[in-house]
Amino acid sequence: MGEARRVYRARDGVRRTLIHDEATPDDVTVKTEMDVEPVLDSIHRDRELMRHGYNKLAARIPMIVVEDLIRRGIYHDEDALKAWLNSSEASPWRIWKGTL
Repeated sequence: MGEARRVYRARDGVRRTLIHDEATPDDVTVKTEMDVEPVLDSIHRDRELMRHGYNKLAARIPMIVVEDLIRRGIYHDEDALKAWLNSSEASPWRIWKGTL
């Protein structure tokens, strides 16, 4: 019995690997990897440079975080997403530090 791994998508900075273990043939795992450093660098830059008036950019959320929010039932619930954006968990992704 062994484990098989296959990269099935690697683009836009996101790499997805399908993991299949012969011991559990009905289960598969998708491993998603992304280097978030460029996103964090751009957020840091924008915090310094962006003007904060009307129509402010509140956050830049990487796809892997969005997918986690979808799995947790937060992303499509406007109130839950707003609460999450105001939480400390969203702090690394926030550009504008005000309250939404």
